[in-house]
Amino acid sequence: MRTVLVSGMTALALVSTPAIAASGVTHQDGQAGETATAWRLARVNTLPRDDVLNDMTVLGNGSVWAAGHHVVNGKQRGLLERYDGRSWKVIPGAPPYDLSAVTATSNSNVWVFGPGKAARWNGRAWTTVSLAGVFSATDADGTGTKDIWAVAESSSSARHWNGFAWQSVPLPARAAAVDAYRAGDVWAAGTKGARPAVMRWNGKSWALVPTPSITLPASDAAAFLSDIAVVSPSNVWAVGGLSWEGADDEGDDVTYHRTLVMHWNGTSWSVSVGTANAQPYTEVEPDGKGGVWIAQGNWNPTLWHVTGSSWTKVPLPRKAGTDAALFSIARRPGTTEIWGTGFTVPQGDPDDPSANGTFWRTR
Repeated sequence: MRTVLVSGMTALALVSTPAIAASGVTHQDGQAGETATAWRLARVNTLPRDDVLNDMTVLGNGSVWAAGHHVVNGKQRGLLERYDGRSWKVIPGAPPYDLSAVTATSNSNVWVFGPGKAARWNGRAWTTVSLAGVFSATDADGTGTKDIWAVAESSSSARHWNGFAWQSVPLPARAAAVDAYRAGDVWAAGTKGARPAVMRWNGKSWALVPTPSITLPASDAAAFLSDIAVVSPSNVWAVGGLSWEGADDEGDDVTYHRTLVMHWNGTSWSVSVGTANAQPYTEVEPDGKGGVWIAQGNWNPTLWHVTGSSWTKVPLPRKAGTDAALFSIARRPGTTEIWGTGFTVPQGDPDDPSANGTFWRTR
């Protein structure tokens, strides 16, 4: 799912007060009789020097694929890791650049993306293809070997693999995230100008999905969507935030943020904008039971489990003395098993400040 980078690996000093849920019900830290699904730390990499995982995908057979980079001889090299349900493996020969997105339809059809390029791992060897133009994918998804989509939030076009070649396909807005529900029914989310945008592919072309107007809190404010999750055509979630510049009580420049969540019920959209300064929502993923998981922020993030009108706050575990960045969450199809990836780093100024690629999963 959608990747967002932490600038300077600095925590945002924001109030984590959640907004009003799209259903009109205030977020709750759990309701009476409700037991929150817990997350656990599944793996912390021990590779030499820095390694960061930007994106992940999980297959129905339980295989977990994660992509990012590690530092070798002072240079970033692509990093692709696989968990087969029993052990972890670094795939050899990954492309020599940071990998920003990954998607897979099988263990022999794994696509990773970097600056202007896509590379396919067929289980034995790599093939690299140019994506033409300045296109750095921020997300990718697919329904089969002949139907892979990639989007880049800086581009007004998507890239589509038809089994033979990558084609440029015009978009009605800029897309940061894409969710391929099925062939001929693909959704994307991002921005159009300073407004959030949702788009849908009908098998022939992309079109904007009409969404309610949002009142912006300042003249220079911009609203954006970072991720989208299609539970079903009548249950679609899109998350992001608002940002604008201002000044604090001392007159210092400050960037303000609010949360944004949108929900489609098959007939109409519900939209909620947070009322307090808070980290935007960054990730949304179906939970396998009709609800969703939502991540708020990347740096030491908050996780929310949304079921009906209830929002349950769930901590993301990390080792004592470390900070965590979460960049991607993904569900194993057909199950309620959720994975997350990013990195952890020692707090303070230790002798070894290296970032270590990290995996989390629900218990």
